[in-house]
Amino acid sequence: MYCIYISEIINGGVNLNIIDSKLAFRGSLPYGNAPEMIILHHAAAVNCSINDIHNWHLGKGWVGCGYHYLVRKDGSIYAGRDEKTAGAHCLGYNTISIGICAEGNFELEAMGEAQHNSLWQLICYICIKYGINKIYGHRELIPTDCPGNKYPLNRIKAAAGILDKTSYPGYLLKMKPGVCDENVRLIQRKLIEKRYSVGSCGADSYFGRDTLEGVKRFQRDSGLEVDGIVGIKTWGELMGS
Repeated sequence: MYCIYISEIINGGVNLNIIDSKLAFRGSLPYGNAPEMIILHHAAAVNCSINDIHNWHLGKGWVGCGYHYLVRKDGSIYAGRDEKTAGAHCLGYNTISIGICAEGNFELEAMGEAQHNSLWQLICYICIKYGINKIYGHRELIPTDCPGNKYPLNRIKAAAGILDKTSYPGYLLKMKPGVCDENVRLIQRKLIEKRYSVGSCGADSYFGRDTLEGVKRFQRDSGLEVDGIVGIKTWGELMGS
């Protein structure tokens, strides 16, 4: 699917109609965005327009809509912030990303095909334009439920050919001693390979106190935030990416 859509877009076979929302921002937008990734969000609202989101963000004291695009359920695509400006959608990544929001609450509902197809075409367009091969859900980067458990994140990543067994699992790994998780086993094995102890039980798939301390030691030595939580940055360092 990925190659077909890219080929069609390059050859002009897809009319990617992006609607100018003509949003009135409060003050100047911060320029200097250098996109290295796409970050996917949901509105957490079953029905909303780009103007609704703009007003919500103005109500937070922001200059306006924090996303670069909104894809609505009918497949229409609305421009938010200029791509060249920093977003306000994912703390720590706003100057190196394009933020795309999808109308809907994907904790409660599934995405329809019209919306999915337009979203996918927009993603392909941005990937080609900036040479991007990194696509993340909001929850992969910071603690949040966004873009929702029913958001087709794995479907999008699989179509883009970036989903494999060592890909970041899409949720934060943190201390939960009574929960068995194969992704925890994977990070335990990586820690052991790098000579960080995870306790006498070894790679047992349970994130207990010894694994927590092993993660913290690794983070400290790697110059990462020392919080004992395996997010996208810690995962990337452990996997050698």
